[in-house]
Amino acid sequence: MMVLPGVRFSYVMTEEYKNASFAVGFKYPCKRGASSADLILSHLLFRTSEDYPTNRAFSRRLEELYATDLSVQSLRYGDHRAALFQATFLDEPYATEIPDFTRTVLSFLAGAILRPARDGDGLFPKEEIEREKNALLDRIRGIKNSKTAYAHKRLSDLTADPRRYDVPEYGTESEAEAVTQKQLALRYRAMLDRSEICFVYAGSLEKETVLGLIRDLFARVLTPRSPLKGKACMPRRAPHSPILRVREETDGEQAILGLSYRMPTGFSEKGGECIPMLSAVLSDAPMSLLFSEVREKGGFCYSIRAVVKSSNRNLFIICGIAPGTEGPVERAVSRVLSAVRAGKIDPLLLSAALTYVKMTVTTVFESVEDTVAFVLFRILFGRKTDPDELIADAENVTAETLSQYLKKTRPDVVYLLTPKGGEQNG
Repeated sequence: MMVLPGVRFSYVMTEEYKNASFAVGFKYPCKRGASSADLILSHLLFRTSEDYPTNRAFSRRLEELYATDLSVQSLRYGDHRAALFQATFLDEPYATEIPDFTRTVLSFLAGAILRPARDGDGLFPKEEIEREKNALLDRIRGIKNSKTAYAHKRLSDLTADPRRYDVPEYGTESEAEAVTQKQLALRYRAMLDRSEICFVYAGSLEKETVLGLIRDLFARVLTPRSPLKGKACMPRRAPHSPILRVREETDGEQAILGLSYRMPTGFSEKGGECIPMLSAVLSDAPMSLLFSEVREKGGFCYSIRAVVKSSNRNLFIICGIAPGTEGPVERAVSRVLSAVRAGKIDPLLLSAALTYVKMTVTTVFESVEDTVAFVLFRILFGRKTDPDELIADAENVTAETLSQYLKKTRPDVVYLLTPKGGEQNG
């Protein structure tokens, strides 16, 4: 439901769990050079507040709200970023020792988001910024230690248009190191004032009671908001013809082959409903084609995985290979995609893929915490939230549907991460 223009509320009535969950999400415009600041900001807000100005005091208060967990997620999707702040806690009927327990938890959550601790100049404290900055730097550096994660990052770099805004999801080391108090203050103001906002609650309290709490505790951000301009997918660089091939050398003995394909639509666009089934057929379901045909029968690689990059409408296929075998592996993957393009999918595999998609959807709704996060992000990015609709979409996907979709999908980038001095087999 729409509370105000640009402010939504979704209510999930449930008495199946002893826990309730509440989240607020802010969707605001990306800005070049701000990816690291946005990540640091989202974590800063769950470390302190005006009432609990040190992390120690904040943590001690959280412990007093027994069985309460806080979590934060920050995702970039197209021209926008969404920050989700969530609390999962004992549902009201089970929290007998603290009167109005839900109000107490939501008040603590609102204080952390809307009234963070400040220094004498009204800025986020330097020591807290440095702590979160170092944590982000460790995260960025850790990508380099995983060849698969690094190959995924490089494919993202090569397929996106770097002229619009930062390609790396977390920014770069130099960008993270350069984050300042003033930059964080500006991004915080943009998050609060320029966002589309969504609240989601799952628990046993009545809807009007929860709405009353929101109006009372989150009054600071309850103002009409203009729709955000921008696209739901990242801008991509101009396509190469022939496709772009990039070779990069690394230490170690393992090689990674990354293949990127441009999909015609994203998740929230017409035709996007077949993407989960395509991913299941290729990589996720039992008997999936890439695993069974390329790895098991062909023995061309020791690992293979298809990943749909939702933020820029790309299908990434990442293969762990022996150095010098990239040519046969690429041709084996091409044969699998050609079979799908020709509609040659075993009905048993299609059935297994449908079962996998159904299981994935229903599993999300078995956890109150996962349910709230799933619903919130999908509302912010204009995607369906009803599990029955999601399953119905999957049930309507046929071999012909996947064939027609893949016929519009084009090869884009071939990326090879190989040991130094290794052979190259085109």
